[in-house]
Amino acid sequence: MAILEWMSFWDWLFLLMGLGLLLYYWGTSTHRRFIKSGVPHLKPLPFIGDVGTVFLKNSAFHELMPKFYNGLKEHGCGVFFMFRHPIILVCDPELIKAVAVKDFEFFTDRNTTIFENGDPLWTNILVNRKGPAWRDMRSTLSPAFTSSKMKMMFKLVSDCCQQFVNFLDGCYENTPAKDYIIQKDGDMLILELKDFYTRYTNDVIATTAFGLGVDSLRQPKNEFFTMGQQASNFGALRIFLFFLMPRVLQRLGVSLIPGKIADFFRVIVKDTILTREREGIVRPDMIHLLMQAKKGTLQEEDSTEHQKSDKTKFDDEDIVAQAVMFFFAGFDTSSTLMSFLTYLLAVHPDMQARLQKEIDDTLKEGNGKFTYEALNSMKYLDMVVSETLRLYPPISAVDRLCIRNYTLKSDPPIELVPGDNLFLPICGIHRDPKYFPDPERFDPERFSDENKHKINPSTYMPFGVGPRMCIGNRFALLKTKLAVVHLLSRFNLKVTPKTPIPIIMEQSGFNMTVKGGFWLGLEKRPT
Repeated sequence: MAILEWMSFWDWLFLLMGLGLLLYYWGTSTHRRFIKSGVPHLKPLPFIGDVGTVFLKNSAFHELMPKFYNGLKEHGCGVFFMFRHPIILVCDPELIKAVAVKDFEFFTDRNTTIFENGDPLWTNILVNRKGPAWRDMRSTLSPAFTSSKMKMMFKLVSDCCQQFVNFLDGCYENTPAKDYIIQKDGDMLILELKDFYTRYTNDVIATTAFGLGVDSLRQPKNEFFTMGQQASNFGALRIFLFFLMPRVLQRLGVSLIPGKIADFFRVIVKDTILTREREGIVRPDMIHLLMQAKKGTLQEEDSTEHQKSDKTKFDDEDIVAQAVMFFFAGFDTSSTLMSFLTYLLAVHPDMQARLQKEIDDTLKEGNGKFTYEALNSMKYLDMVVSETLRLYPPISAVDRLCIRNYTLKSDPPIELVPGDNLFLPICGIHRDPKYFPDPERFDPERFSDENKHKINPSTYMPFGVGPRMCIGNRFALLKTKLAVVHLLSRFNLKVTPKTPIPIIMEQSGFNMTVKGGFWLGLEKRPT
């Protein structure tokens, strides 16, 4: 107390100035290495670096990434700062190919610091594994995501599609105003489609990855859906703190994803495994495939090479982890893709009509039913989906972690050391007029048989690129395409006064969305 009384105003002022200088030094200390070596960079602010506007909700990361890309692409690559952390943004397609494919052994890992909390559920997820552990798990799981396995799960997804369109059809007669905001304008329903797609996606994941029959449209508050919403929605402040000081929060026992969510999924999966093992139940879903992986009997039927690995010990906790990965990878990303796709078709009715003709012809050839083979043979559908993924990829960038000293052959060259984090800017390169002329225009013809061979694979990477690309991309395309063809076989998509034109992007945690929502009209097609 005597010391406090002894300190004068000037003593306090100098103390606060000293503390301020120390904080400033800490907040900018990570800037010096690249800036002093002359590496092209964006101008960072202390503590928040170049991404402050995202977490102040002034910008969406999907909009910020193209700005970073455009600011650095003339150099081939450069540096921006994610809070205090320097990120090397690799812009040149040849450098992307080097990092993600040719020299992959230098960049096998991803930066998973914010998800590391000691819970084996999160560390066992495939995307969070590193080095040999990742390689062995990827090899073990790959047969579960082949074309033949997608065909096996086709009926489960198709049943969810029927459930989805039947519910919408029923809304014409009995609008569930209590749970959904649906307006009627003559023979047209006006509704926010993202919510409906999210519920459809939730039901697909519940049945294919967890072995559960869920109807989230007729049971809007079911526990699986509500827990999924909690699991995928992170507050901006929580994310900010984890990016700023992840190790401190981990030592304090704070997790980015609450433990009750992990426990919820863990109980579901382990109870399902016990029931199936006890009663000999076999169901064509992901749990069954993961149980085969545990036994070492999961293999691709068309392959003569047995996939059992002596290196990988696959237990129930691993099954839980991969099922949860399946959930997180597809809960919001697929519903967002469907939302953008149907929005683009609504504002381009000529393209919608062309796709509907392909759908009608396919149904006619299949005696009124879609099959897995027929869905994959629909060329215009694939063109529309591919172009939507170019304009609105599920993620704005993918990261790679340098694990060995490496010289990035940019201008000037950048010397990388283990621990350096690199981003491959998907959103930026997808909208570069050098690779996609008139990039803001929705043009499925870019992906026609005549044109798609002109696209450099390192400039189009909606699911990532190289050995670390998304293992579930076939399944994401399956559930998206199947939902779209079922919807358009029954309804016309219409622009309404509530439809956002143009789109204004918003950021909600890690998720991408549109200000005001995806409001569209549904009009029944003549039978």
